[in-house]
Amino acid sequence: MEELCGVCGEPVDEENVSRCSLCGMKFHMAWSIDAQVRSCGRVYSDDVRCAIGFVCNICLSEHPELSQSSMDMGQGSALW
Repeated sequence: MEELCGVCGEPVDEENVSRCSLCGMKFHMAWSIDAQVRSCGRVYSDDVRCAIGFVCNICLSEHPELSQSSMDMGQGSALW
């Protein structure tokens, strides 16, 4: 049985997927700049724990304070 993205409902592949740190749902997350997948979440910086986390767009809309510390990892973006 295919696993579905908790945000858009489309199937997720084994490579371009993350799990939301807040709700635990899997969502589309591009893990390379060449990946042809939608961005259904973001990476955010957790300054308290000195770590990064992953948050789906649903939880991001429910917790707008994370928007200030998040990075869009959509198609064609890179951290460096």
